Amino acid sequence: MKRDIPFLAVLLFFYLLFYGIVQMIPMDELLRKGLVVNNVLIYSPLATFLVAVVYAGLYGFSCRFLLLATLMFFVTILTFEEWILLYHAAYFICLLLGTLLGYGIFCWRKTSK
Repeated sequence: MKRDIPFLAVLLFFYLLFYGIVQMIPMDELLRKGLVVNNVLIYSPLATFLVAVVYAGLYGFSCRFLLLATLMFFVTILTFEEWILLYHAAYFICLLLGTLLGYGIFCWRKTSK
């Protein structure tokens, strides 16, 4: 469980804390909206994919990590004050693809030793 915390903290940043930081920094409203939209459509799925690749590449496949990362998606309900199934499906697909790629790297590293 301890090894999962840094990876889940990265996801928590993109799913929750990023929005708070964007709201607190004084900036143009159009820029603020652009950052929020980019976070939903680009940064969060990319971070989810990369975190899954790195985690699975280091530690192999873990159902526990998949479950915990999937549960982290529900933190976005606090941000948007609504549940959007499409975002959760997209984030989950990024998580699965990243885990598969990372597990492939893990197996490749294991066999090349």
